[in-house]
Amino acid sequence: MKKPITPVLQKSISSIFPDKRVQTLAGIIVLFLVGMMAMLLHAKLRVPLHLPGKQGLLFMFLIVSSSLMSGFRFSTLIATTGSAALLLTGFGGFSDPFMPVYYVVLGVMMDLLLDSSSSSSGKAWFIGLAGALSFSVIPLSRALIAFLTGLPFPSLLNGVAYPWLTHLLFGFLGSYLAALAVKSAVPEK
Repeated sequence: MKKPITPVLQKSISSIFPDKRVQTLAGIIVLFLVGMMAMLLHAKLRVPLHLPGKQGLLFMFLIVSSSLMSGFRFSTLIATTGSAALLLTGFGGFSDPFMPVYYVVLGVMMDLLLDSSSSSSGKAWFIGLAGALSFSVIPLSRALIAFLTGLPFPSLLNGVAYPWLTHLLFGFLGSYLAALAVKSAVPEK
């Protein structure tokens, strides 16, 4: 018995690939722009509360929610690269020359933490913990740079523990709230 052969329409197959590439490129551009917007808000919403890391609440909320909604593998890195790119232009008046590096490292660390545990990575508490650990890299990196180079950082004048704890707290809150918001907004499959 002969197998029925169904003719494949060349037009339909060739049109699938460009659309997927365009969708992927559009997703990457949106993540990059969200990262830039998060840094723009970080620069413009400076409130002198003397709480190091307070901007992490909004910053991590935007970065993590866009990352979770995108579904790309290195989506946090793409978004934080947008933040770093904006910082490289000199925008915002930040005096720390290492800030772009902090945010790229934050994105790498967040992606690695979320990829490391497939069973817990969808849980809001785990996403919050990953965000907290990733965002707390900023004061630890500053402390290491201050130790190695002698550069003074105003946020570290009273030690490393307080800035580290506040970065940890605000990073957790922003990431946890983002995970909860995405979970409630996007229906499970």
